[in-house]
Amino acid sequence: MATTKAPPAPLSGGTLEKTPPAEIFRRLYVERATAQVLISRLGEERSFWFRKGRLVAASSNREAQQVGELLRTFGLADEKILFAAFEQALADPGRGLARALHESGAVEPWLADACVRALAEKILYSTFSWGTGAFTVTLLAELPDVPAAFDQPNGTLVLEGLRRLPPDARPGARIDGRARPVLTDDLLLRYQLVTVTPEEAEVLDAVDGVKAAADVALDLWALERLQAIGLVRLFPAGRPVVRSDGQDGTAFLNVELSGGAPSPRAAELLELQGKTIWNTYRRLDWISLYDVLGVPQDAPDPDVRRAVHDRARLFHPDNQFRSPLAEAREALEALFAKVVVADTAFRTPSSRMDYDRSLASGAMSSTVQFGRPSADVQAQVAKANYQRARTLMEMEDYYPAYEMLRQAVEFDPDKPDYWILLAKVQRKNPKWVRQATETLRRATGRMPEVADLWWHLAEAYQHERNEVERVKALKEVLKLDPTHRRATAALSEIKATKPK
Repeated sequence: MATTKAPPAPLSGGTLEKTPPAEIFRRLYVERATAQVLISRLGEERSFWFRKGRLVAASSNREAQQVGELLRTFGLADEKILFAAFEQALADPGRGLARALHESGAVEPWLADACVRALAEKILYSTFSWGTGAFTVTLLAELPDVPAAFDQPNGTLVLEGLRRLPPDARPGARIDGRARPVLTDDLLLRYQLVTVTPEEAEVLDAVDGVKAAADVALDLWALERLQAIGLVRLFPAGRPVVRSDGQDGTAFLNVELSGGAPSPRAAELLELQGKTIWNTYRRLDWISLYDVLGVPQDAPDPDVRRAVHDRARLFHPDNQFRSPLAEAREALEALFAKVVVADTAFRTPSSRMDYDRSLASGAMSSTVQFGRPSADVQAQVAKANYQRARTLMEMEDYYPAYEMLRQAVEFDPDKPDYWILLAKVQRKNPKWVRQATETLRRATGRMPEVADLWWHLAEAYQHERNEVERVKALKEVLKLDPTHRRATAALSEIKATKPK
């Protein structure tokens, strides 16, 4: 059974001799930090930007020295372009190169992006060879306007950087071959999405907490790399091994094999994963931890613990890097946070009993059964959905808002505000303009006495450029509310623009 460990103090700065780059990146990933890391050595300063633990960009105060090499690599060594790129890279590290290439007019946007990514990768990967230097971490409320150069998970980026190191540049001490490796019990690190080589996959499959490091990996450097990203933990020889209750092997992790063909069922499984994510997320405000895990409240302890690990892999924030789940970043972060809470609540029989007592007393959200809830519960669910959907609209996270509002109008169809907001969400998708109109038509059919519904229906017809039906809707508004100024003004404007 996993033991509870006190979290380390937030990372603020230090030296690379004590904290190598791989550890810096891993710590910020675990802290889910939005921050700038400044690493300096021999007069060069390199900046790395993180958004909620994800590495998104890199730059150097010596970018200008590397611009010429990159442009020549891409066959763009025109002196005017070089000069502009030098100036802007010096004046605006991180964005200068991209801006110079775009504004030159001689470089296609995709090629400029390729240059930016190539430079960022060069900066990142070469930093792993720095064994000396200093770093500082500055926490940020939000990132400045930096180019998003990296579109891979942190673990994959760090592994690739470490793979490129020559033997004499590998940081840290060699692993004791007698140490016993286990998969980490930290859910965030254990289920990070990472692309591994066949050799690294073999090592992961051999890790079981019983075999010594020398028996797990012929090349201990492969094991060191996996330890550096936090996927593997090492127990010194002679020290008792504490294993997680998750299942061992790559089949139960969130790893992908580099160069490997996707599973024939990959698309189907991703679709199913997406449905599970959204269906759970839209109910997140009122369901219990058992519902988050997808198990009944009377499930045996081993089943609950297995569900914690299954859901941690399914809801891991790194899954946003899978193309069908790119829009699910906020949902994944929220769901994974709930799984972490469940991991603590269901870690021991006594902690589970405490949680069950809190459910019975109403101190925590009660479980919503999967049957048809009562009318009162439906109204509560609809209200919660509407309130969360409003927040999601402000965050421009439209799909989960749409799903929540669909259920809101189903559970409590006599609330005009629910229908109006649903139509507004639908209009955010240009392909759903007519669906938005149909939503409001249904609402006016159900509540014909609500002038506000007719007004929004008139606006929907305006989006469709259906002037005839718009006029009818506006007249219905004035029948119900003769003082409605916007409807009066709209009809006057329509009348004034009609040919005489």
